[in-house]
Amino acid sequence: MASELVNQEAVSIERKMDERFKILLTFNFKNKAKSFCKHPHIVQGEPFIWGVTIKNIDNKPTPESKITFAQIKDLNDTFFHPMDDGEKFIHSLNPGDEIYMEIDKSTVFLEGMQWAEVTIEPNDECKYFETYQYDEKHNKITKYYDNEEDKNEWIDSIYIQKKVELLQSRTNNYILLLTVITVWESLFGIKDTVKNLFSGLSFVLMEVGQGINWLQNFL
Repeated sequence: MASELVNQEAVSIERKMDERFKILLTFNFKNKAKSFCKHPHIVQGEPFIWGVTIKNIDNKPTPESKITFAQIKDLNDTFFHPMDDGEKFIHSLNPGDEIYMEIDKSTVFLEGMQWAEVTIEPNDECKYFETYQYDEKHNKITKYYDNEEDKNEWIDSIYIQKKVELLQSRTNNYILLLTVITVWESLFGIKDTVKNLFSGLSFVLMEVGQGINWLQNFL
């Protein structure tokens, strides 16, 4: 009888150790540099805020957990930019729920493809996360790791745009705008265009005013 109880306890512990929770992590960022246009990428040498969106893609609530480590590093593992703050608490998520966790404010002088790395651990040591990432090229969700050592770990690639490329793109846009203005001036004239624009606006406002007067008389 005693040996039977011991075996049941051993099986119970083993099941707890194997308790797995599936989560999807997605990298997010926001450039902090003042600009009139939104950049689709992090820009080399410009400040940004980054974090991850964590979504429960399992059929059961996730345990309470914490982000214990996060960093941005290059592909050769020679540059590391770890988060400054300590652990970040994450409450339990119901199936389908998600939460955004801001991780750090950074400025990176690298360029091209880099890695974003996060370690997220359940508070209960008998549980672990199986992490997934979204593959944009193939429009599907894929599992991050293939071996036991990578439990609770997540890594995904990010792109940092070269500052010179951004400046060149802005210059090209300015040249294009100047070319359009020059051609428009030669064909139609800027003054005539502005006059026609205001004339059209005045006509629209007059029509709106007459419509309002008609409604007042009708009511």
